[in-house]
Amino acid sequence: MDKSILDNEDTSSIEPSKLGTDHSILVETKQIDVLSLPQKKNISGSEGDKQNPPLDEQPLDENWLILSRDWQAQPFEKTDIKKLLKQTKRRTLWAKSLLVIDIIATLGLIIALMVGLYQGDWGTATIAYFTFGSLGSVVFVYYEIQIRLRIWQHSCDSPDKAVENAIAGVESSIKYIKLIKWSCWLLLPAVNWYIYAMIEESEKSPWPPFFAINTFVIIMWLITHWFHIKRERELLQLSSV
Repeated sequence: MDKSILDNEDTSSIEPSKLGTDHSILVETKQIDVLSLPQKKNISGSEGDKQNPPLDEQPLDENWLILSRDWQAQPFEKTDIKKLLKQTKRRTLWAKSLLVIDIIATLGLIIALMVGLYQGDWGTATIAYFTFGSLGSVVFVYYEIQIRLRIWQHSCDSPDKAVENAIAGVESSIKYIKLIKWSCWLLLPAVNWYIYAMIEESEKSPWPPFFAINTFVIIMWLITHWFHIKRERELLQLSSV
């Protein structure tokens, strides 16, 4: 009995190995010969270039050609050189006239101040106001001359420099307008103080003079501001020529 049990154990341990050996599959591998594979035909350089030309040699797109032709056919505004020269001369004449007027006004304020000091019967407020006005007018004319002379020294009547001179003239006009606008802001408190001082001495109602002088200064500032906007637009147009 003991032997049969041992025999069964031996057979159970041996049989799986036999099964594994009896049912195993052998696969034979073959090496692939690379040289025996079919090779692709090389496309010649000339044929490849014809099929895929370089980017710089490719024909332009038709839409791009149409757009470029339309853009070239667009009308553009030509600059009238003669008209521009006449306009520059006219504005230069106006600028010189304004400079002469400002110089005469400054001399008038200085003469009035000298007369008031000589007579000695003018009030303190009047003397102070004319002193401030004379000094302010001298400073104004000084900067005005500096602005104008920089342009007039380099200006000429050459048609080749018509646009350049026109741009310089407009820039000079813009600087002069800014000078006037700053003068308005400085003049406003001085005039109001003078009116207030004079009304206290005369004991009259202050509202009519205050309203009149402030309205005048504000209107003058608005007019100069309108010219400022106009000159800025002209400068933009001339710069794009």
